[in-house]
Amino acid sequence: MEMNTLVWIVLLLLILVLLARVTSLQRQLNELKRDVERIENGSTAGTRSDFNYSLSPKEALPSNTSQPAQTDLDQELLTLIQQGKKIMAIKRLREARGLSLKEAKDYVDSLDR
Repeated sequence: MEMNTLVWIVLLLLILVLLARVTSLQRQLNELKRDVERIENGSTAGTRSDFNYSLSPKEALPSNTSQPAQTDLDQELLTLIQQGKKIMAIKRLREARGLSLKEAKDYVDSLDR
């Protein structure tokens, strides 16, 4: 009888561990679904994106659009760079687009060229 009880206890503990793991995976899946919905809707503000923003502004825009080569933000960044305020330009870009420090620096460097 004691061995039977021990088996049941181990089985219940295993079920609890598996239930915790399934709950964790479900939470991760829901976060991924929200991220995909944000990307599909074009609303990435406030989220940390893993996209590569190291492209130059000209490479980042599709060639078949009628948009100007530079955005208002790019113009603002260029003005800061010309004033010798490259760090402020990096900070401004990070605030505007939620980029990492490296991504923002690479982008500003590409504008500086």
